[in-house]
Amino acid sequence: MAQTWTVRRLRLWIVPYLTERSIDSPAICADLLLAHVLDCDRMRLYMDLDRPANTQELARLRDLVQRAGRHEPVQYLVGSWSFFGCEIEVGPSTLIPRPATESLVEEAIRRLRALEGARSEKSELRIADLCTGSGCIAVAIARSIVASRGGRKQLAWQKVGDGAAKDSAGCDRGSNADAMVRVYAVDVVPAAVELARRNVRKLGLDSIVEVLEGDLDMPLVGRALEGSLDVVCANPPYISDAEWAKVPPNVRDYEPASALRGGIDGLDFVRRIVECAPRWLKGGGSLLLEISSSQGDQARAIAGASRFAKIEILPDLEGHPRILAATWPGQ
Repeated sequence: MAQTWTVRRLRLWIVPYLTERSIDSPAICADLLLAHVLDCDRMRLYMDLDRPANTQELARLRDLVQRAGRHEPVQYLVGSWSFFGCEIEVGPSTLIPRPATESLVEEAIRRLRALEGARSEKSELRIADLCTGSGCIAVAIARSIVASRGGRKQLAWQKVGDGAAKDSAGCDRGSNADAMVRVYAVDVVPAAVELARRNVRKLGLDSIVEVLEGDLDMPLVGRALEGSLDVVCANPPYISDAEWAKVPPNVRDYEPASALRGGIDGLDFVRRIVECAPRWLKGGGSLLLEISSSQGDQARAIAGASRFAKIEILPDLEGHPRILAATWPGQ
């Protein structure tokens, strides 16, 4: 008589299978794949270890586990990943959101709130997120600033229940005339643009985040935005040619090289963004760029050569020098 494939038994198969193939965090990977196929959260797996999988679930799980064993990222296999409290759809056209990038979001929010506190009246905060990819930075900043301003009514509305207008958090609809945050999210890859737009829609941010297709700042041209942005930020490609061979196979073979490789020294896009940012920033506005932990001195020099002031290299959550932060002094 065939033995039933329960959650317990499936874990006893998947974890060693992934371990033998040198997959990082095999137990976590196993849980994520199981929860995805069985359509439950990870905690439910441990509460129902004797839950059997049906034939269709087993076939789907077998395929995903084999792909994970070939180092295909589990984030792509399950189709989403958590970033700064947001569930972000991910796919092969974009980078997978990483904890280090949350440090950039935190710094952007800190600076935007400081600007807001220094102003006598509330005014629209404007942010450009270049190389947006999945849109994770743009939506994380937008949601945090809207929430801090008590601006849930600025979110997209939907009809619920008795037909009363509610926002995506279930709050009563208010006037959108006092919209206070605007984010321009830009990417050159059409598939990434469409994915970012889906994330914006799913999170109810259509009225706040506009996703634009084009090369770096070019989609901002003609929108009367010169000298009006409070923050220009980006997680650009920054892996150097010399470092590329050392990149783990789950990244090198599956995530888009166009979003990872930054030229001979890894700083091609950093230079371009530093060069174009002054056109868009207000005096006192901030430039925030994620960089490699080995690029701090070079990135600081690039920003200094373009007249940026208060240049810092800030640590990520693990203490690695990760964020180029600089202030535009104005003309």
